[in-house]
Amino acid sequence: MLRLFLLFVGLLTLGLIVWHIGPGNIYDAAAQLGPVALLVMLIPSAIMYVVEAYGWKVTLGQSGKYIPFWRVLLIRTAGEAVNMTTPAGYVGGEPLKAHLLRKHHVPMEEAFTSVIIAKTTMTIAEVLFILLGIALWVWLLGGSESSGQTLPTALLSVGLLAFVSAGLVFVQRQGLFTWLLEFLRRIGLRIAYLEAREERLRSLDRAVWGFYRHKRPAFCASTGLFFLGWIAEALEVYVIIWYLGGPAMALSAISIAALSVFIKSSTFFIPGSLGAQDGGNLLLLEAFGYSDVTGITFALLRRFRELVWIGIGLLCLALLGGRQREFKKVAQTTQAMVPNTFSLPSLNSAEVACTPVLRKAHFWQRNARVSLNERQRNMINRVLDGFKDNLTAGKWAVIAKCSIPTAQRDIKELIDQGLLVRNEGESENTSYSIAAQ
Repeated sequence: MLRLFLLFVGLLTLGLIVWHIGPGNIYDAAAQLGPVALLVMLIPSAIMYVVEAYGWKVTLGQSGKYIPFWRVLLIRTAGEAVNMTTPAGYVGGEPLKAHLLRKHHVPMEEAFTSVIIAKTTMTIAEVLFILLGIALWVWLLGGSESSGQTLPTALLSVGLLAFVSAGLVFVQRQGLFTWLLEFLRRIGLRIAYLEAREERLRSLDRAVWGFYRHKRPAFCASTGLFFLGWIAEALEVYVIIWYLGGPAMALSAISIAALSVFIKSSTFFIPGSLGAQDGGNLLLLEAFGYSDVTGITFALLRRFRELVWIGIGLLCLALLGGRQREFKKVAQTTQAMVPNTFSLPSLNSAEVACTPVLRKAHFWQRNARVSLNERQRNMINRVLDGFKDNLTAGKWAVIAKCSIPTAQRDIKELIDQGLLVRNEGESENTSYSIAAQ
């Protein structure tokens, strides 16, 4: 109900601004732009999407090497469209991104870890970009009355954003989901869905902690790429102002873009930041000496860009969903052809050892109720099919496309369940074999 009220207020505010400036004046300013100009205005945002997709891809680790970049770009574009169209504070599309990654054979841990890390690095880059914009604002506008009144508030808000970002990194390093579970239990609230997935959540926490500990260069690279993505947004500001006939200056464009991002992130609780973002852009351009007509036309053109990318994102989501339906059809056909349960004749150890196919079937019949993740199941099948080399944690990581710590955890769980054993007489590069059944 509150969000509907805020949406109504935002629409009313935008309508009053347009009415006050004059729809005819806005139309005259926008009519000067042709289709070519509108397409050129989309180029900076396309650059931003590509650069930020790379910023996400570097957090994928080993899995990222086997996923085509265009597919990562499609998934991110689809997720961002959901972020912009759902009332979830620009995080509603993040689970979708992880889900789509898992559909492309990325392990659950790595999919969710990459989404969490990428959102964190994007937020850190955003705070740095806003700080740069405020610094340029103070330098370009000097000690004007308007800047003197709003600067303390802006710095306080950015300081809060920086504090929240640092706190987010700290909590992730300590175990975000583990902490959440413990907190809910302390207040007497137990959520069945989370309780049933406690071990998975703890495993995800370990994966996030492992990223911060072992992949700091990737963390820094991702932050840098997202910062370049924000700079591309400043290029969009420069291009729009240039096409509207105003004097376009690079430093002013960076400051306007950064402060516009700050306004949008500060009003996330309003659906689409409607009204607040548009009015804020108008005031920003007026502060930098542009007319109110240029300011509101600028704001509406940026809305146009958002609508275009929402459409592109939904199209990407439809394409990805279409591919998933094909995969589901194949899976359903396969399941119909192969029974879920079957019985095997009793075989002695010699017969099983001499017949790999029967040995494999016998192994899975005996361990049908053992809970394994996809990597573990695939690797055991590979060994049962006749893996010729010695199975080590390093080879497991390469074949399963995961990190070595993840491979070691997988192997330890299998040893604890009696499915794998360490080969005796090895001190270095310990290898493992299927346990005798």
